[in-house]
Amino acid sequence: MKDKLRSFFRKSGTDGSIPLHGDTGISEREIGLPGSSPKGMRGGLGFSIDVETLLKSAVCGVLLILFALLQTTLFSRFHPFGAVPDLILPLVVAVAMSEREKFGAIFGLVAAFVIESLGGGAVSILPLLYVPVGYLVGILSVYYFRDSFTVRATYTVATSLLRSLFTIFTLLTTVGGITFLSLMGDAVLPELLGSIIFAPLPHFAAKLCLSPWRKSRDK
Repeated sequence: MKDKLRSFFRKSGTDGSIPLHGDTGISEREIGLPGSSPKGMRGGLGFSIDVETLLKSAVCGVLLILFALLQTTLFSRFHPFGAVPDLILPLVVAVAMSEREKFGAIFGLVAAFVIESLGGGAVSILPLLYVPVGYLVGILSVYYFRDSFTVRATYTVATSLLRSLFTIFTLLTTVGGITFLSLMGDAVLPELLGSIIFAPLPHFAAKLCLSPWRKSRDK
């Protein structure tokens, strides 16, 4: 009986883990079954879901709802400079700067559909803007440019100009008989100016709420 037990534990490994594939010696700890990692669960597709990711997603969700409601309620009535500023695009930029390209792209996709649904739009082309912006800003922030006021200002101006192009395309394809002067003076320029001036609000909120995770990751 003792010889059989010794033989069994030699096949099982020195730590007593039970082999799952005959005599290969592959144990539960080595293949990463649920419960084998203290930080999260790793599935067969190679991705992990941990508490930190869930908390960050919840914080970003709250920020998205807050600024989406602010844009579609207060600023829709107040109309600074004569148009509604885009607060969601700088929020996408701020999140991507903190959480990198994949998170930024996914957040941009969700943000585009949320703001369109609150605004009553049936068909949205904003994902064509928000998703690439989230992805590219995330890459630039990780590999090329450090976080600074100048970098954030550059991202804000550049993405606001891209937003203006989307506004021009939308108005030209949905509103008939509009002149170029009316298009620029009544819609594009006021939206551009308001988006740039109020962009620090989502930037500051996202940086404040996400900074603890970013500092821990940098360390």
